Amino acid sequence: MALARAVDLDPYSAEARLDLAAAYESQGQTEKAGVSFAAAERVYPLSAEVRWSHGNFLLRQGKNQQAFAELRRAVELDPQRAAEAFSRALAAEPDANTVLDKVIPPSPATYLPILRILSDSLDLDTARLVWARLVALRQKVPLGAAVPLFNRLLEARRVQEAAELWPEAAAIMANPPPPDPPGSLIWDGGFESGFAGGGFSWQFSRASRDVQISFDRSEKHSGDQSLRILFYGRENVDFTDGCHPFVPEPGQRYLLSAWVKTQSLTSSEGLRLEILAYSGAGETRVQTAEIHGTEPWTELKLRWMAPQDSGLGRVCARRNMSDKPGSDVQGAAWIDDVALEPSRAAEEVHAKP
Repeated sequence: MALARAVDLDPYSAEARLDLAAAYESQGQTEKAGVSFAAAERVYPLSAEVRWSHGNFLLRQGKNQQAFAELRRAVELDPQRAAEAFSRALAAEPDANTVLDKVIPPSPATYLPILRILSDSLDLDTARLVWARLVALRQKVPLGAAVPLFNRLLEARRVQEAAELWPEAAAIMANPPPPDPPGSLIWDGGFESGFAGGGFSWQFSRASRDVQISFDRSEKHSGDQSLRILFYGRENVDFTDGCHPFVPEPGQRYLLSAWVKTQSLTSSEGLRLEILAYSGAGETRVQTAEIHGTEPWTELKLRWMAPQDSGLGRVCARRNMSDKPGSDVQGAAWIDDVALEPSRAAEEVHAKP
């Protein structure tokens, strides 16, 4: 066999030995294939490719325990193989915990890609197992890497479950924002994290034909930055954006508070905040007063009681379309220090001098 001669010519070539092993396997000579895979490992024991190839060969032979050990070593050497190793091992061993124990070294680098593929494939129960192991590591991870799980939980209407897990994501995120008021359903109400785009974080469109939304370090009520909304003056726009999802306690009374500043914000309809709540009766909306023109930082407040069958809700920046002529809205508004707190606790805090 030509491949055997190639090994004789270069006995220290792991690649040649892998080629020979593959050839033996294709011919049904599995014993010789196994010998060649083992020889390749002796030549290059730190090769992820060699360990990976050997592990997959053992899987095909039904030797799961030996295969798992080889796949684990391959993932240790190359964590980017983690998701595929998990998927292949799970096809041989349906118990996800067993696969995680025996094949996947515990680290954010291995757990995060597995979490992503499980979330995207909507295998959310298995994703929860991986999430619990990730959180138990107590290592910092980018919040954006965890968000797909929360998005899929919300899409699957596992709203309460997602809300209960979000504090875990916030606790292990790199560079977390300062804590919010106790009991507030708004995470990062001061926009200090600079994160937006999924889960129970702020969500907004960065720019459109009529409006631009961005974090702004030049204006803030407290901390280092706020959320700026810039209207271009092209339309009498009906605007709802800059939203934050939340899950209220049914029947609970809440106090929504936020600080807003405006500069040359034209028309009779300026900026306000709105609570959108979803329940069995449909969608309900309540709004704060609006602010327009040029005004310093002003606190907006709104008392609200969650419906008895309430589910997911949202707090959004809102500008109602004006019914007056010449109402193409132009100018800027800033929002900061947003909170949605149980009303008794909130009123005690706000009543303090």
